[in-house]
Amino acid sequence: MSEIHEGGCLCRSVRYRAIGPALRTLVCHCRFCQKMTGSTSYAETMYPVDAVEFIGRLSIYRHYSETSAKPVHVHFCPTCGTTVTLTFERWPEYRAISRGTFDDPDWIPIDAHIWTESAQSGVVLPASTDCFRQARIKLDGTPEVAERFGAPVFAKRDA
Repeated sequence: MSEIHEGGCLCRSVRYRAIGPALRTLVCHCRFCQKMTGSTSYAETMYPVDAVEFIGRLSIYRHYSETSAKPVHVHFCPTCGTTVTLTFERWPEYRAISRGTFDDPDWIPIDAHIWTESAQSGVVLPASTDCFRQARIKLDGTPEVAERFGAPVFAKRDA
């Protein structure tokens, strides 16, 4: 039997089923994610794009990444405005599901924090978790080196 995780938007007009194992869960602290959520960060669980089935209609907002200049598509409920998922021109094979929209958002641990150089003051990065000053992978496809801390630390250590 396949692993299935369900979720949806705040008003329940949009529901989804994510089938199979998730690839990873990240917390992104970039300015785009801060603006998109109106908060300090965006927690996203990555799946293969075809592993998620939707019931209900999603609206789409296209944003151009400041780093890659490629579109990031924000898929949101047209009724309540909940961001349910993101898709990426840079990585067309992946879909990010907003972790907070899962019926049980705690089912999967957070693997890494990305774009920590943009984190807001007061944000604490956890111990023993991969943290990346920018993205996990450079534009040329090479991996970045993660920072790991022995104890929780403030993201803005120089302030």
